[in-house]
Amino acid sequence: MASTDPLEEIWKHAMSPDKTDLLCFYPGKITMSGIWTGDSPLDFSLPLLLFQIILITTTTRAVALLLTPLRIPRYIAEILAGFLLGPSVLGRIPHFSDIAFPVRSLFILESMSLLGLIYYTFTIGVEIELHTLLRAGRRSFWFAAASALPPFLVGAATGYVAVSTDGTRRTADQFLNTLSFPVFLGATFCATAFSVLARNIAQLKLAGTDVGQLSISASLINDTWAWAGLTVATALAHVRYGMVPCVWTIASGFLIVGASYLVVRPMLLRLAGRVAEGEVVTELQECSVLIGVMVAALVADAGGTHAIFGAFVFGLAVPNGPVGVAIVEKVEDFVVGTLLPLFFAMSGLRTDTAKITSVSAAVLLMVAALAAAILKVVAAVTVAGTFGMPLHDGISIGLLLNTKGVIELVILNIGKNKKVLLVIFFIIFHCMHVHFDWQQGNTCVQIMSDQSFTVLVFMSALITALVTPLLAMVVKPARRLVFYKRRTIAWAQPDSEFRVLACVHMARDVPALLTLVDVASPSERSPVAVQALHLIEFAGRSSALLLINASAPSSSFEHSTRGRSQVELQFKHISHALLAYEENVAGVTARAVAAVSPYATMHEDVTAAAEDRHAALIVLPFHKHRSVDGGLEMFNPAIQPLNQSVQRVSPCTVGILVDRGLGGVPGAGCRVATLFFGGRDDREAVALATRMVCNPAIDLTVLRFVQKGGGGGFMGGAADQFDALKERKADDTCLREFLDRANSMSANGGGGAGVEYRERGVFNASEMVTQIQEVEALGKDLFVVGKLPGLPALTAGMADWSECPELGPIGDLLASRDFQTTASVLVVQSYARPSAAGAAMISGDHGGYGGGDGVGRPPRPDHHIRRNSIGTMGSWS
Repeated sequence: MASTDPLEEIWKHAMSPDKTDLLCFYPGKITMSGIWTGDSPLDFSLPLLLFQIILITTTTRAVALLLTPLRIPRYIAEILAGFLLGPSVLGRIPHFSDIAFPVRSLFILESMSLLGLIYYTFTIGVEIELHTLLRAGRRSFWFAAASALPPFLVGAATGYVAVSTDGTRRTADQFLNTLSFPVFLGATFCATAFSVLARNIAQLKLAGTDVGQLSISASLINDTWAWAGLTVATALAHVRYGMVPCVWTIASGFLIVGASYLVVRPMLLRLAGRVAEGEVVTELQECSVLIGVMVAALVADAGGTHAIFGAFVFGLAVPNGPVGVAIVEKVEDFVVGTLLPLFFAMSGLRTDTAKITSVSAAVLLMVAALAAAILKVVAAVTVAGTFGMPLHDGISIGLLLNTKGVIELVILNIGKNKKVLLVIFFIIFHCMHVHFDWQQGNTCVQIMSDQSFTVLVFMSALITALVTPLLAMVVKPARRLVFYKRRTIAWAQPDSEFRVLACVHMARDVPALLTLVDVASPSERSPVAVQALHLIEFAGRSSALLLINASAPSSSFEHSTRGRSQVELQFKHISHALLAYEENVAGVTARAVAAVSPYATMHEDVTAAAEDRHAALIVLPFHKHRSVDGGLEMFNPAIQPLNQSVQRVSPCTVGILVDRGLGGVPGAGCRVATLFFGGRDDREAVALATRMVCNPAIDLTVLRFVQKGGGGGFMGGAADQFDALKERKADDTCLREFLDRANSMSANGGGGAGVEYRERGVFNASEMVTQIQEVEALGKDLFVVGKLPGLPALTAGMADWSECPELGPIGDLLASRDFQTTASVLVVQSYARPSAAGAAMISGDHGGYGGGDGVGRPPRPDHHIRRNSIGTMGSWS
């Protein structure tokens, strides 16, 4: 091979009409010898790169922190951080860009940002399962098509009119190259950022709603279409090199898709099957997948599509189960926290408001972007009306599908690099009857490309920022105040429907829940309606975004479990358990839904679901589970503050279930003890016991404590004595209702296996504990107690060493290791109406138990009744 003269090559490059900036690098300028030798860190590539990464990540985090009170998506903060570091703001400071972002460093910085973008698009591909798209439902496909087609038609029609009416004669190749513009612009306008959308839905508490599920499904479909459109547009941009490269570009895209699904996916599905059987994903397997991402990106880039297309398709081939989650968790924190902000910073460095030389053209482009966004909303409203959905639901879905994110920015960057955005302003100038010469040169191309890029990036951020406040205006007025009376167990009379909202964190919470429902004596005469709310933590991780779709009914009864996420499988098991229970037990209606939210705000989902269902009781799992040695071990510390938050704001009665193995075969029988000290919470516990009387498989003991020695006397002023008398009357009325129910069931030949009522007088807490231990010695399976007992003198000192204040003193005692019991505990806190205490206590929230005129003799101390197993009951005296 003949050698070439380097100076001759430099001269040819300098004199070429297609020349670019020529930079010379010195290999010794990578690492420095130290500032003590007079070296400047910013003169060397590695220290400069580290400085740039620190500057970008710090600026991004600072902007995100400042915008946190506004609840603006993080995407906006990242865009603003890049814009702040770019030539529009800090770049105007003399020598800032030359020092912080010199031209010689941009190659390395952009390569790092593209590496982060490759792995980020890989994680997006992992989150999207094709079976999720296929079972999205007819409505989701219509919403996706309606939100994608109008913006695409806006760009296509405008481009076609401009191309067809232009007097310039073009060859077929030139015409196809021009058509890449409408595809790029259409993909930009119709794209919906799945990750940003999912975070918005979680923040707005729409995850379990029809609006949230339809928006997620439609965004998945739109994202897939956008990536496909990006590939086609990239191929069309290659037509200027001839038709053969264009055809081979598209063919290479199909080749990558085929290899990923015919070779990679079967291998990963086999690995997922082994992991489901207990095998652990090894470091070698994780490393192999991550290297495969780079191989797919390299092949795609070499094939002419784009490196991120290869990473995205490779991610689609990874099943979204334990394997996918394990791999995503390895890279997501570093990629999203460190590398992805570099991509936004590079986009910000390309965004320069000074390059907007034609204000009228920029305004027209902004109007086009806004028109596309409005058309999305109009199309969503039309589809919603077709399916009989409310108007505000259609507006909400249309606004949500206008959420922009990384994909739109990727499309804009690729379009800018490939000089496609020049066509946008050519069309605008053509519509304004301004002559445009295609041969004006590279300077005009760069100016127009910068203008288009800056305007479209600004509109992307603006539209996304407007989605959240506009959606809040639409959603909040649509959420009417819920009024209903039956907010307590006592209000839900034994012969009326009893509505329960049962929260579960995992499948192991279900058996105890079903046993508790069975204890409540469901029947055709006294039905029980149960809604299980599967609480799923949304911690902002992309690997958790698809959990929002877990509540879709179609995802719950699929027989295939290959490639499913662990949480989705758990939801499936929960749904199956409730369905089987409903089919086998008369008088029960059961369904399962999911709520995806951070633990800090999850109580809002619980209370909203309770109001929507008109629930009388919310059942919450305890934050500790039974350990191997029979004790209780911490399951998730975030559950305890969640339970406390629900207790504070609950719209109905709340019960916290401490499960020590309560779950059994429904109908197999249960031995229950209800402890009664008096007070509103204890009356709710007895109200639940009153429902248990009807169950023939329940062995029930109600133990009432009376304090001896004058500790329970009426002290204080006249008002205090009056309140105490009302409390005592309410307690006696509550117990009289229980005894009347038991006698009635016994007279009719029904009722439980054994119902016993006892009263015990005690002087102090020690005697009280002794009496409880005597009841526990009978082999009870479940204790039902109130959170705040009505004899504070007996439990005054117990609160000082209480570990779990949400259980109250008695519940905390029964749940502690020191008590040494194997029985489960249900701690009940009654709903307190936000009104005057006396009114709430008597007439508001306890129905017949809290009110009454005092007619009827209350139970006397030191007497008890007992009904034996054959149903006879001794007389009460």
